[in-house]
Amino acid sequence: MDELTAVLHDLPSLGFGWMLVIARVGTTLLTGPGLGEAEIPPTIRIALAVLLATLVYPVLRSHLPPLPGTVIGLVGLFSVEIVVGAWFGLLTRVLVMALSMAGGIISYMVGLSSVLQIDPSIGSQVPAMERTLTMAALALLFVSGLYVLPVRAVIGSYEVIPPGGGFDAGGAAQLVTRATADSFSLALRLAAPFVVICLVWQAALAFVSRLVPNIQVHLVSQPAQILGGLVLLAAVIAVMFDTWSAGMLHSFSLLPGL
Repeated sequence: MDELTAVLHDLPSLGFGWMLVIARVGTTLLTGPGLGEAEIPPTIRIALAVLLATLVYPVLRSHLPPLPGTVIGLVGLFSVEIVVGAWFGLLTRVLVMALSMAGGIISYMVGLSSVLQIDPSIGSQVPAMERTLTMAALALLFVSGLYVLPVRAVIGSYEVIPPGGGFDAGGAAQLVTRATADSFSLALRLAAPFVVICLVWQAALAFVSRLVPNIQVHLVSQPAQILGGLVLLAAVIAVMFDTWSAGMLHSFSLLPGL
């Protein structure tokens, strides 16, 4: 009876702590790559977020602040935790997008940028090759086990950004800017063979058009450009995946909380 009374007495604080963990960990899961994709039904995404928050709650319980005495304090605390979770999800999503950005560059270089497919994540059409590499990035994220690092980072973030301790918006913006720059840099490195060969190809076409001005150079060269791009993609796709995985391992290891 005494144990039941103690549990009932601690129930408000336990519920508050559990909801506070959901606010950060759940928001990170819902906005980050992988389980945060629009293709996954919302009910499954919410269920997984609640399940993960429940599993890590006993570990994080000692890092949680006491229940605020005012409604304003409670709303403010939950608002900050949701912002931190959304920021963490955006940070990891930007890093993972390097492979899809490389797909967009490659589509333009090989002449397939007009072959479009709907991307549910952004609600608009994107090149089919970009969409294919986006799905490949998500598959690699789970197959390689890299998805564990962001989860460990968001759990460790409770020591770096403790709940109720404030949120440095300027530092967070700098981290997002740095992650965006790193993602673009990796995307350009992944697409570098296609960029170089396309520049050489276009220079050769310009030379041919000068020698034979009556020929429709682009009409004749377009099939060869597409075929050559697909052959090159088949030749370097394994190296691209390895390079992307290595880049993600390095970038994820720099996340706050690891």
